[in-house]
Amino acid sequence: MQKNRALQVSFVAGATLAALTLSGCAGANPSDGAVDGDKVTLTFANADPAETWAKVIDAFEKEHPDIHVKQLNIPYAQYTSTINQRLGGGGGGIDVMVVDAGGAAMDWTNRGFLADLSNLKDDAVAAAVSESMVTAREVDGVLRAIEPWTTSQFLYYNTDLLEAAGVEPPSSDPSEAWTYEELTQAAREVKEAGVTEYPFLFDQWDSYYQLQMVGRSAGGGDGIDEEGVVDFSNAGWQKALTWYHSLFEEGLSPRGITNDKNGALFQNGKAAFMISGPWGVAVNEAGDINWGVAPAPYFEGGEAATSTDSWGVGIAEKTENREAADEFLRYLTIDPTGNAESAEVAGITPTNKEAYAEYAERVSAVAGEASAPFGAIMEYQLQNNAVHRPIVVGYSVFEPGANLMFSDIRNGSDPAERAAQADKEITAQIERLK
Repeated sequence: MQKNRALQVSFVAGATLAALTLSGCAGANPSDGAVDGDKVTLTFANADPAETWAKVIDAFEKEHPDIHVKQLNIPYAQYTSTINQRLGGGGGGIDVMVVDAGGAAMDWTNRGFLADLSNLKDDAVAAAVSESMVTAREVDGVLRAIEPWTTSQFLYYNTDLLEAAGVEPPSSDPSEAWTYEELTQAAREVKEAGVTEYPFLFDQWDSYYQLQMVGRSAGGGDGIDEEGVVDFSNAGWQKALTWYHSLFEEGLSPRGITNDKNGALFQNGKAAFMISGPWGVAVNEAGDINWGVAPAPYFEGGEAATSTDSWGVGIAEKTENREAADEFLRYLTIDPTGNAESAEVAGITPTNKEAYAEYAERVSAVAGEASAPFGAIMEYQLQNNAVHRPIVVGYSVFEPGANLMFSDIRNGSDPAERAAQADKEITAQIERLK
């Protein structure tokens, strides 16, 4: 799973969840327990190790002794196809399921898989850190999933390397974020000073999850419109892609480093700057370095934009246990206790405002002064400039196509030529899906 879901990583986006994912995702099996005949049994399909959800399920069952939740753990690589097969065949015995960010909600809504959650919307919005993290999962104005977790992006920096290079650290004030131009110039100064081989890293190279915000800030939009037309050739995306290309041409960022190495490089004092998610706090603190955290950058003259999102959870349209499914979804997302328990095990940020406040206080205290600004930065970004992946038909081919384009540009392809190729190829793939 990728860190963007909480995915991500599913991602997933936390050190704890990432470790669980590597060790257990492919081998997890449905959890069948003894069920009293008077109990309602919910089948909960997800793409995470069973441990990710076990604690919150146990707590839910204690509060709702008449409901039993059985996990159906599906390896992430097979998750979408398995859901399509089971629900497309008339039901598949699934009551509740995780829904990835992007076009999954639209695709599954169009296939009749996801129930209307309008009855939960007002409570979900009232409980959430920001309204947009709820409305981002609407399809044609109808809520189809609710996120229990979320993410954001931060500019982490190594204070010792910046001091050695004579570079002033960025401000931790979320309203005074650096521009990408300021970050680039600082990375150049680090390179010229010769204090490290890696002036600047993205935690996830070639990832639409992480780079969408770069295009949005440059004025390029999401790279795809509501009709499924792909446009990475517009002026905004060309500005963003040209900047991305220049990082590697100038030697400010490395071409031969894979995503699994980036956190370790920063953690071990090999990089001056890294844009990464909330899991970066734990990763950085595990190393023997002096570091700080600042808000994500934006382009001069452009909008502030910060990538976000994680798994959502939806209810199957054909469930025969809607009332129990509503209770379970409410506990995972709207109830602060259940939401906190879920996020704690996953190692990622809860979406409930009460659970978030406790989480932010805890994470902000992890590394004293270094991590102290974390909570305020993340809350500001979630409420003011969070960028959600587009709910469009064909997202399942759009994202991998975009990622391949980013990879080619990182490795030397001309941004204009490669964007034009991506526009044509991805649009054609989407048309074949319609």
